[in-house]
Amino acid sequence: MNQVLSLDKINEVKQWLLSSKKYLTDIPMDLDLIENAVVDSLSFVEYVLVIEEISGKEVVVDDAVLDKVRTLGRVQVNYME
Repeated sequence: MNQVLSLDKINEVKQWLLSSKKYLTDIPMDLDLIENAVVDSLSFVEYVLVIEEISGKEVVVDDAVLDKVRTLGRVQVNYME
């Protein structure tokens, strides 16, 4: 996939996260979204659905899913490229 298109898509995910967490002004690509409560148990399903919608790829919720979506960088590598 085109690197620019991949960055556009990950920026859509980032903007969605920022819109749901008004106290944040930016989210570094390597920030652990789970440990820093950007994504919590209540928003996790919606977060996965947003990734699926933007990437056009299914996010299989299994034992490895947390590692694949823990940071924006990992989301980009696993779903946007």
